[in-house]
Amino acid sequence: MELFDRVLSINDLDAVIDLLSFELERPVIVESADYTLLAYNSHYVHHFDDANQQTIFTKKWTLPIYERFIEAGIVNKLKTYERPFTVLAMPEIGLNTRIVVSAKHEERVMGYVWIQEMEQPLSASDVNFLYEISFHIGRLIYDIQKSKLKQEEKKDQFYRNIFNNLYKRSSDLEWGAKEFGVVLPDYFAVAAVELPQWDEKLLYDLQQVAQTSLQLEDKLHHVLIKDDTLLIVHGGKQADAPIETLAREVIQRIRDYAKDKGACILSGVGSVYQDSIDMLTSAAQAREVIQAIKLTHRPVPLYYKDLHVCRYLQAIADKNKELGYESEDLKKIRRLDPNDKKELFKTLELYLLHNCKIKPTAAALFVHPNTVNYRINQINEALQLDMTDVMQKFQLLLDLMTRGKD
Repeated sequence: MELFDRVLSINDLDAVIDLLSFELERPVIVESADYTLLAYNSHYVHHFDDANQQTIFTKKWTLPIYERFIEAGIVNKLKTYERPFTVLAMPEIGLNTRIVVSAKHEERVMGYVWIQEMEQPLSASDVNFLYEISFHIGRLIYDIQKSKLKQEEKKDQFYRNIFNNLYKRSSDLEWGAKEFGVVLPDYFAVAAVELPQWDEKLLYDLQQVAQTSLQLEDKLHHVLIKDDTLLIVHGGKQADAPIETLAREVIQRIRDYAKDKGACILSGVGSVYQDSIDMLTSAAQAREVIQAIKLTHRPVPLYYKDLHVCRYLQAIADKNKELGYESEDLKKIRRLDPNDKKELFKTLELYLLHNCKIKPTAAALFVHPNTVNYRINQINEALQLDMTDVMQKFQLLLDLMTRGKD
């Protein structure tokens, strides 16, 4: 019986990997789609490189491996390449050259098969054989993970129920968690991510990046797409800083991935809560950060708790629109800037934000202090500002912040 037929006749993943490792005389590792170790074997134990050993020890990719693979584009290739491809050696993470192929079942990537190269590289026929048997391995992984996939679907439905506001009381939500078999975190914060330009595939890829990042962190979490927004529940046993730090790290990985694809993201993080019924509130706060980003032209803090007056900008802008209000001061400044470069607007806003101090304003604008001084004098002559009047300064700042995108 040929090796291909022998592999197809085996319905045990460990036995298949043992056979492959023996016949190919090199280490073979199989991981799930979330980079969790499923099976491994080596014709000779000492052939495992450092990266293999770390994965075997931790039962999944370590963060340094994941981050290096993201940087090198390996993660993207795993999701998009149909055929086996070579991953060149990366000494900085203890990785020798290897061949990898996605293991699919019914067009869905179930995991990955890694075969380490030795002194004698795999032949073209061996690589083709690896591709052909990858579908059988994909089915075996699917069979192993069927119950896990069903539980993930139940978990996803539970969180959708939360964000659809189906639970009105904490007791209802806790009952729902028991019904769906979901463990609730002691503390949590919800992050939201949107794409300025809708891209369904990219948003799905960002969901996978977030899922993998949190999987590697061993944190209670869930990631789902709702109303064109990626919602990420970060959970843990400690409040405040650890959860907020984790959220920032995950969003940074998402931002880096999107940047590699030539895209950018809008993101925000809601407050940390303990009562699970507040999950909807945290998600609404995260979306409020995104709304503030969309409304104003200036940088907006990532965390809702740091938004300060920015959290009211949308309500102020809506009220101004309702009343037909337009700042007379801004009209005068606009007339001073016939080329519509918005330099005077930007200068005045930063000047007010820096407590009317020239040097820090110049530093923020990357211009000489004399330039700021000249622009402020222009504005003062036109507006006759009273910089000792707190209310006047505050109103002017609100008008500047809600004037819309430049």
